[in-house]
Amino acid sequence: MKVSLHIEPHVGYTYDDIVTLAKAAEAAGFYRFTVSDHFFGWIEGTEIPCYEAWTTIALLTPQTERMLLGTQVSCQSYRNPALLAKIVANLDNASNGRMDLGIGAGWKAGEYEAYGYAFPSSKTRILQLREALQIINLLWTEERPSFEGEFYRIRETLFQPKPVQKPRVPIWIGTKTLKAPMIEETAARYADGLDYVDASPADYAQKKERMKTMCEKVGRDFDEMRWSVGKTAVVLGEDEDDFQNKKETVLKQEWLEKKLTEPMKQAWLEHACAQEIAGPPDVVVESLSKFRNLADIVNLCLPFVGDLRRNGLNTIRILKERVLPRL
Repeated sequence: MKVSLHIEPHVGYTYDDIVTLAKAAEAAGFYRFTVSDHFFGWIEGTEIPCYEAWTTIALLTPQTERMLLGTQVSCQSYRNPALLAKIVANLDNASNGRMDLGIGAGWKAGEYEAYGYAFPSSKTRILQLREALQIINLLWTEERPSFEGEFYRIRETLFQPKPVQKPRVPIWIGTKTLKAPMIEETAARYADGLDYVDASPADYAQKKERMKTMCEKVGRDFDEMRWSVGKTAVVLGEDEDDFQNKKETVLKQEWLEKKLTEPMKQAWLEHACAQEIAGPPDVVVESLSKFRNLADIVNLCLPFVGDLRRNGLNTIRILKERVLPRL
């Protein structure tokens, strides 16, 4: 089981923060570094800087040497699929084959509205995703491909350079829903892997059984599929006392989201620690080990409240020194 790291740029990271954390992640030996794809955070919240996903990955490409880079997950609606295919292929060449494409149907209605994108039904967005994936795969693998869909089209498209990775850059479909037949079929037909975010081990096992049934339905070899689970490393400590002290420290730090009251911050942190990955090393190892026979990759989101750089670096250090050697 590999461990990768993830950040949410819409919570207010500076560019220097992102570079510092990415370099620390690579130096610590993490498998991959991914970013989410948003334009802003909570629509009712405080105005906070947010770096665009693929620009961020492009800027990180020369800052890293070995670690995979990518999105978890890119919104198919925000970029024409042929343009997205071009962006990822270019970066795969620039990075010597270190790109992953995590992609989803899109969900954040307020973001669509604010930036002028149409926000059709979830069914339509998934159908659009399917067409986008077909176009991306054609452009990455064939010469002068054409495709005529209901939503997207290409015609005898010149497309060079192709990705370094063969037959293509790995494609991951992202989901947060246990029972999602259309997304499951999309992943079975068009993706290399499934990234199931915020899943419990029990739900993850059930999702894999659902995917096995879907793969049989569409004629896909289930054993070819790859599996990723997304969790958040909320607060990690050297031991129980240090864990409790760090929780108090986080609550005292400045949070960029100014509209949260102190009781709201306390309630959020306690809930997150109970639901996600938190605690001293023994607890963290136990929590992550439950996914050992379920997921190929555990994608850990770095802490996204308080002092983002300090908390992220502390998390990377504890994971490297106290957790990864035991997984």
